[in-house]
Amino acid sequence: MSWLLLGALAFLLALVNLVLALLGKKRGQNALLFGSLACGILTMLEEYRLAVEWVQREDWSALMDVLPAMEMVLTAAVFLGLGLNLAALVLHRVRRKEKTS
Repeated sequence: MSWLLLGALAFLLALVNLVLALLGKKRGQNALLFGSLACGILTMLEEYRLAVEWVQREDWSALMDVLPAMEMVLTAAVFLGLGLNLAALVLHRVRRKEKTS
């Protein structure tokens, strides 16, 4: 269940960073970006650990039921998380250039 909490935290941190970028606040930008990406990576590791646990228990039905669906969900989550973090990064840079011009 920790993969679900880590995944939700990754998206929450990315959204907070995006909102702060929209508001023009740059304080904590790098920490939020790092935290979001780190939570996303930890989510993937937790999913892998869960699959390894099923293999060790020889629970082939769990692997066959869950892994095909989770592959699509995790792929979409990775691209969405990267997109949100990229959008926040671009917005922070655009706001910084507006202030210096």
